[in-house]
Amino acid sequence: MTALLQWTTANPLRAFLAAGFVVLLLLPLAAWLPGALVVVGLLASGASVAAAAAAGAVFALVWVLTPLAGTAVAAAVATVIVLPWLLSAYALERSRSLSFTFQALTLGCCLLVVAIHGLLGDPVRALAPMIAKSEPVLRQWAELLASIGIKKSPAEIGAEAASMSWALLGWLVLLHAFLAQCAGLWSYGRLREPGLFGREFRGLKLGRFIGWLLLAAFAASVLSYRFAGHGWQVADDLVFVLAAAFLIQALAVVHGLRGLQVIGGPSVVLAYLALIWVPMALVGIGFADTWIRFRERFAPRQGV
Repeated sequence: MTALLQWTTANPLRAFLAAGFVVLLLLPLAAWLPGALVVVGLLASGASVAAAAAAGAVFALVWVLTPLAGTAVAAAVATVIVLPWLLSAYALERSRSLSFTFQALTLGCCLLVVAIHGLLGDPVRALAPMIAKSEPVLRQWAELLASIGIKKSPAEIGAEAASMSWALLGWLVLLHAFLAQCAGLWSYGRLREPGLFGREFRGLKLGRFIGWLLLAAFAASVLSYRFAGHGWQVADDLVFVLAAAFLIQALAVVHGLRGLQVIGGPSVVLAYLALIWVPMALVGIGFADTWIRFRERFAPRQGV
């Protein structure tokens, strides 16, 4: 692995070819992985290698997506995917802090969601043509749900799916960009500083400003349901994105406490099972850590 990373980051041409090959090989299973090459290229070899890796990923994405959606849409999708990798990689390179990078990504994705709402408005209305084209698929979903006792019309299923689309987009951008940073930092650690990623991830935190932002968005959503009789879509979407970010912080808390030997391996396994069964419990842990600071409380004091 180390030899492969050294070869890939040795010059821009190799980074370009490697990122493009990874896109063609692993899309869509690991669409974030080429982003790791952007990150490790920047950290290990500089801006030219990182830019070449980003260009290779864009070229391959456009080539794959053009037959499906046309060149313009393919280029737009490739930009939305690759640009967060590049910007967050520069944030990581300048700050040398995974926490700062995660905070910047989270705020950036919140701004993205707000901007999309400002430009396109209500997702159900904006995506109405796509919902109409998907009517046969939605009808199949309606029949499947009816078979298990859930009665929903194709139009209702389409509207519910569309209503979550901007929040889901924001979360996917955040998740993919953050996974790229994690994989890139881990790769750089393999090359230059073993253990770097583990230390950074175990100390991951979003900070109180983002905690207050979640509280404000949640309050706006609750008040909207209370006084207007329906939710405020922008606030609902921000709550979704921010809650998902705090879920990641909760995993960092769990690994941090495991590193301090406060909890054992089975607790880590239970935390990952909670991702599936009770994700909101993890969100609560991540949010509470903003003020309680579990890891600092259990960290050994110097001189003791």
